[in-house]
Amino acid sequence: MDCYKIGDISSLLNASSTNNAPAAASKLFDTAPTVSVEEVYAKPVPITKTKGKRPKKTKAIPDPPIVTAPEFPQLSAEEQLEIDRRTLFVGNLPIEYKKKELRKLFDDCGKIESLRFRSVAIADLKLGRKACLKSGKVNENATNKNAYIVFADKECLEPACSKNATLINDHYIRVDKVIKSKKDVTDNNQKSIFVGNIPFSASEEDIRVGLQQCGDIEYVRLLRDAATNIGKGFGYVKFADSSGVQFAMKVKDSIEVGGRKLRIQKCKSKITLENTKKAKEAKAKLKNKKARITERSTSFRGRKSKGTDKNEFAEKKVRSRPNPKNAHGKPQHTKPKTLSKKKFDKKVNKVSKKSQSNSNSGKKSKMVKEV
Repeated sequence: MDCYKIGDISSLLNASSTNNAPAAASKLFDTAPTVSVEEVYAKPVPITKTKGKRPKKTKAIPDPPIVTAPEFPQLSAEEQLEIDRRTLFVGNLPIEYKKKELRKLFDDCGKIESLRFRSVAIADLKLGRKACLKSGKVNENATNKNAYIVFADKECLEPACSKNATLINDHYIRVDKVIKSKKDVTDNNQKSIFVGNIPFSASEEDIRVGLQQCGDIEYVRLLRDAATNIGKGFGYVKFADSSGVQFAMKVKDSIEVGGRKLRIQKCKSKITLENTKKAKEAKAKLKNKKARITERSTSFRGRKSKGTDKNEFAEKKVRSRPNPKNAHGKPQHTKPKTLSKKKFDKKVNKVSKKSQSNSNSGKKSKMVKEV
């Protein structure tokens, strides 16, 4: 297929000003190629490419692998008890105290297997405890926290307990065993007092200062809310000697902390796992005594009716009383009662007296009307 170039058209335009213009025009139109319709549709139409960035191919993102929590071996009751016997409790630690410092403090007592902090008040309850502790979001009101130390041997607890009431950053720490013997429990009850009506913002050091006049104090324990670290308004104080308890009971009406008068009482015996059976038996005896007293106090004597009595009496059929019968099997008619002569005379006299009194009253009424 023939095609024209740009030079042919330019020569034709330039020839318009000369005498050769008709010849150049005839040359242009004479050589024009003839194209059929079939040839035009038979040729492929060229595709014009638009400028722009190609779309990136998206790769299929595989699902993330499911991460399962590490499965801790479930310990039996005996194994857990054996670990608790080697565990030490450390309370009233400063909130900024770290594990390295705590490990260094108890490193001379023996080999430490594990160490963990507890009772840390978080700032955001919705976020969760683990997330807050990792990000360092601790409650501003929190001033102390607790810790648990597991030693390799239970003999290491005795030298560790000797570090009780040591001063760390203006905090007297409380060191004690997790599992105590009977002697330790009785000793704590004899040397301890219950303290109530404590201000919610009071600290362990404030209670120590208020009761220091009673004697040497081993530790002060205030019960707090785990989330907000705000005190619940009561706690316990243990003295080094039982004489401190006696002196505290004498001056209990004059001790104040934060503008509040403290309510001081002696500690009662704590119910442990060993004497729970005795406590249940004692409660059962008291219930039986109360039931007996209530039965005696009531006016009704005898067995009281129950809900099942209706069913019992409904089953029993009431037997009707038969009429007396004679020897022939026919109902025996009872004879009418006969009155004696004296009784008959009395009845007759009564009737006659009544009739006479009625007649007399009628005559009097007639006489009054006539008058």
